[in-house]
Amino acid sequence: MEDVGSYYIRMLTNIDLFRGETVGLSIIFAWLGLFAMVYLFILASLILRARPSAAENQFMFLLLIAEGFKVSFDWKFLYPFGPEIMPMVQYIRVVWWFFLILSLLLYVSICAFYPVRFLRFMSRDGIRNNLYWGLPFLSGLIVALMLTQNGGIVGAFGGIGHVICLDANSIPQVTLYPGTKEIAASCFNIPEYHPYAYFTTESTSLGTLLLFSQVFFAMIALGFMKSAQRTLENEGASIEKATEARALFIGFSGKVVFQGAMVAFMIFLSAKFGQINFADVAKYIGNESVIGIYMVGLYGFVLSILATALFEGVMFTYAILKNEILGIDERLRKTFSTAVFASTGGILFLVASEIMESMIGIGWVGGVLIGLPLIVLRKPIFSFINGFSNVIMPESFTSEEQKYLEVYEMAMDDSIITTKERRMLDFQAKSLNLDPSRVQHLESWFDSNTSTDEEE
Repeated sequence: MEDVGSYYIRMLTNIDLFRGETVGLSIIFAWLGLFAMVYLFILASLILRARPSAAENQFMFLLLIAEGFKVSFDWKFLYPFGPEIMPMVQYIRVVWWFFLILSLLLYVSICAFYPVRFLRFMSRDGIRNNLYWGLPFLSGLIVALMLTQNGGIVGAFGGIGHVICLDANSIPQVTLYPGTKEIAASCFNIPEYHPYAYFTTESTSLGTLLLFSQVFFAMIALGFMKSAQRTLENEGASIEKATEARALFIGFSGKVVFQGAMVAFMIFLSAKFGQINFADVAKYIGNESVIGIYMVGLYGFVLSILATALFEGVMFTYAILKNEILGIDERLRKTFSTAVFASTGGILFLVASEIMESMIGIGWVGGVLIGLPLIVLRKPIFSFINGFSNVIMPESFTSEEQKYLEVYEMAMDDSIITTKERRMLDFQAKSLNLDPSRVQHLESWFDSNTSTDEEE
């Protein structure tokens, strides 16, 4: 098979959902999953670094790590791997299922940190302080039982096959992991799409049930957070704690609504056409509506996993850290912006280099053509990305910061801060125990938003 760059270009330029030409789309989702995983790991590290010994932070760290690993499931499309890596793929699938089960346990255990009336016992120190190791242990135990009771990986989670189609008229070269059911693969009669290779995985009934149950467990967590929010508000608890519960409620709402809709659609497709994998698509050639509908459902489901995981990650981090670290909103946005800029630049650099290598045999020319504009236009690009990050991660302030902003707003009524007003503001900041750098950020934020409102 040709070099990776040429393979990427050919797959990406020949995507057609209604003909089943979707290897290029899988490549895109594989990279998106990798970037999403890295981003969620960064958020997890922020949470743990804030308070390493706090049970709540350890819990959320585990949850984001689990969500991060879950979004990387399409990694095998990052490179046109051969069948020799199938044992590694299967072992990684076991790890993936471990984290999926762990995430389900974490969903229903979140009530340990937010009061749910009929589950008050979960908030006992003996329980909540041991969840960070107890839940991974339980998840590992469940996976081990599934493997032993079902005769190994294939029996528990399904088999895997590798298919190579060298040309439009060739018989597909199929390699199956031991124990995997035979598949009826065929090659598409589309010359420009060849050669190509892909992995096709099967799922057991238990695996499918666990996969779709994420929405059900998220609904349970959603109910817990709504109950906790009401309890905290009715009991006159801290506003910050009630706000945390609300942010977590919103995070789980995204998973329930978006991913729930896609799960319902996939259940409908399975009931109508049966379980379809990549190898089965070929038998529907000539019936483009069936292929198109199935592919929309499949990749819509994949997109829902990625999108909801990122949304959860932002909301969960926002909930846990916004009242503990001064300027966490700004840090999150900067981290997000840097990650987007670096990942996008890296992809463009790689693609451009491979294109130039294929066209003129000098790959570094493509790197220069992409690298120089990115360097020259770095500020406006960052400005654009920051604008987007401000939308998905709006500024949030503690009650003390809000009080300071109220006083600052009154002082800025005439758009001028007098010496007397500055003394008053300094005294207010000192009484509220606000750091000077944070005060500067608050005032800059107020001034920029005020000017924006006036322009509109």
